[in-house]
Amino acid sequence: MKLNSEKYRLVILAGLGLLSLLLVLMVTNLLSQLRDLSTAQGDSTQWSISQLDTEFANLNADLSDQLATGRFSDEELKLRIDITLSRLDIVNSGRAALLIGENAELSSLIRALGQFEAQAISISDSSTPLTNDHISELLVSVTDLRPNVRKIALLGLSLSAEKSQQRRALFAEQLKRTGSIAIVLLVLMGALLMLLDRMFRQAAVNDAALQSSAKLLSSTVTASLDGIVTANSEGEIIDFNLSAEKVFGWSRSEMIGKTMEETFIPHHMRDAHHNGMRRYLETGKPRVVDAGRVELSALRKSGEEFPVELNITATEDEDGTKFIAYIRDISERKIAEQELVDARDRAEKTDKAKSQFLTLMSHEMRTPLNGIMGVLDLLKTTKLSPAQERYADIALASSEILLEHTNEALDITRIETGNLKLAPQQFDLPEMVNGLVDVLEPLAREKNLDLNVELDDLICIDFYGDSNRIRQILTNLIGNAIKFSGSGEITVQVGGIHGPEHSSVKFKVSDTGPGIAPEHQEQVFDDFVALAPSEGRQSRGDGLGLAISRKIARRMDGDISLNSEVGIGSTFTLTVPLQRREEVPNSGPAEQEPVVSFTSSCKVLVVEDNSINRKVLSDMLEGMGHHVTQAINGADCIEKAALEEFDAIIMDISMPIMNGIEATRRLRHDNGPNAATRIVGLTAHGREEYREEAEQAGMNRFHTKPIRLDALRTIIAELSSTDNVLLGSSTHPDALGEMRNTLGAEKASAVGKQFFDELKEFDAQARDGAFDAEPLTLAEVAHKMKGAASLFGFEKLEIMLQEIEHDARLGSIPDLSAQLESVENLARKAEADFDKRMSAPL
Repeated sequence: MKLNSEKYRLVILAGLGLLSLLLVLMVTNLLSQLRDLSTAQGDSTQWSISQLDTEFANLNADLSDQLATGRFSDEELKLRIDITLSRLDIVNSGRAALLIGENAELSSLIRALGQFEAQAISISDSSTPLTNDHISELLVSVTDLRPNVRKIALLGLSLSAEKSQQRRALFAEQLKRTGSIAIVLLVLMGALLMLLDRMFRQAAVNDAALQSSAKLLSSTVTASLDGIVTANSEGEIIDFNLSAEKVFGWSRSEMIGKTMEETFIPHHMRDAHHNGMRRYLETGKPRVVDAGRVELSALRKSGEEFPVELNITATEDEDGTKFIAYIRDISERKIAEQELVDARDRAEKTDKAKSQFLTLMSHEMRTPLNGIMGVLDLLKTTKLSPAQERYADIALASSEILLEHTNEALDITRIETGNLKLAPQQFDLPEMVNGLVDVLEPLAREKNLDLNVELDDLICIDFYGDSNRIRQILTNLIGNAIKFSGSGEITVQVGGIHGPEHSSVKFKVSDTGPGIAPEHQEQVFDDFVALAPSEGRQSRGDGLGLAISRKIARRMDGDISLNSEVGIGSTFTLTVPLQRREEVPNSGPAEQEPVVSFTSSCKVLVVEDNSINRKVLSDMLEGMGHHVTQAINGADCIEKAALEEFDAIIMDISMPIMNGIEATRRLRHDNGPNAATRIVGLTAHGREEYREEAEQAGMNRFHTKPIRLDALRTIIAELSSTDNVLLGSSTHPDALGEMRNTLGAEKASAVGKQFFDELKEFDAQARDGAFDAEPLTLAEVAHKMKGAASLFGFEKLEIMLQEIEHDARLGSIPDLSAQLESVENLARKAEADFDKRMSAPL
């Protein structure tokens, strides 16, 4: 502020000086012009021109008198001639010459005197005495020029008068301008003086405010909770506030004049501080200075090192660079932060331990459940007495309840860790609801409850969503309604509203149970919370069902709400947004799919480290009439798979030595007889934990333990339903038969020959390294060959080519030798079978 005031002051003073100088120059110019006008000039134009006429008259008179009386001597006449010539020279060279030069007539008259001038000079400069002839000749010339000389005098006088009048007018105009400018300058000088006075008064006000601000700043610094230390460029402390005294233990008098390095900077940081100060002063590039708050260590007077929060700023004044350090003792904050970090770590460890415990318990419970439920399924295939069959049903029902609890515990873990994944698919909503009610109706019938379904015609269409999760939620809601209702009926109402792109589908499950009090309605959605029987509801054993259901619903952008009245009943409403698919007519309950009968015996390799599960699976498969080979881990599987070709491999995921994922990956990449065999993965963990990894490894299907007898039948039925395509044959008879019937044997054979030729060419190019630098080209060619193999029904070839395409699209091409060897072997078998089919009689 002070610097700016000095600049303004200098500018104003300079302006005043320039104005004064300009005024002085103008006045000086006016005085000079006035002096020119008022002072008689020795070379006055009027006088010079008029004297020329006088001198010519005197010369004419003297010449005439000399001829008449002869009284003048030669010297007197020559002197008169010189005076006349001198006057003529003055007229030609002085101010008169300037005036004459501006008038053409006057200039012409003057030039006419040139001949006389030459004649007169010749006579005057002659050394011989003047004769009457000379005088007569000169008199004639003078007499002839007299009228012109008189005319020159008159014109000169007239022109000189005009010039004098012009100069007087110009002076008057200049005088007016000078006066106006002088007035303006005086006004400006007055304004500048007023401005300067105002600035001085403002400076006085600012100075007073600055003094007040300085006092306030001093009070603020003194009362600041942060320690404030000011140092010069040498690092010497020049100010030290009261808070700094409390922080460091030194008094202000002890610190003034000392350096920061020798006082509160720790020994191990002093070199860095010194170098940083020097670097900043030399380069002006800050690192800590003006870098905001940083956390460092400092020393107290007692020698204790403690954490501080430091902020250093720099300023410049007439004495050089000043550094201001704002220092805050953060010892207590650091202790609190560390306590929070420790508490967070303990909470995270506890939460992680809980999740690990639930996951471990889920896995450990599934493994024995697999054996229990498998044995019970096998037991039910034997001849049992009614009592034994009832006992088996009770054991299975109890196992299923335990499995349900295990699944719910695992779902809670997935939801909390964010690993719950949805698997949307197209489904028939009426078929899903009716099928679910058919399953739960026997439970309602046991309690003499009516289970009714009301479907709105508007929602009897196909939707796209996770039907399994919706079924899980509805199973929980309907199951709770049955469990907590002693009499009456359960009603399932399904309706919705269709939006532009999605439909909001509502599932209402109403019961006639005891109801829930308003203050407890939100509690039923909390984890591990169950209402006591005295509060009107039967206590639930796990306390997880409704909590999981609501979380899953919200994961699908939906929700579950509750409307209940004590003594009347409860209504749980599930609202889920679903994407519509094509509308289908409401044709009532879906027809059950026919059970597939098995006409062939399959060779199955069961890979399981648990001896009980391995035994149960083997007994199930052998009971179906299949041949079973057992392997105790992934490494054992690789060894047995290298010896013979299997129709299917049932592979456990978690095993010692080599797990199922690695074993599957090796089977797919090795050049063995089971490179394209159908592999079914089994896990005691949740399905979602290993789904992606299992698919990438090459598993064809993924199933969660325990695997039930019906599920096992379905898996084998998929193999049998393709007429043994996956059971050793490399062709699909239906596809080839349809092609032969449509194209004819000759054209079909030509098409097949073209395919095998292109496949051989692809194999040769790949072996020669044509695709080594072009993985995308390899992927495109493999994709094309895979599509052709699918058209012919060569499924094993299709699988192998798909694997090559997948690897190539990852951006790098692995060693293809093993895969190409498998492609060549499969192609050889497929071509032989194809030729056999094409040559067989219709």
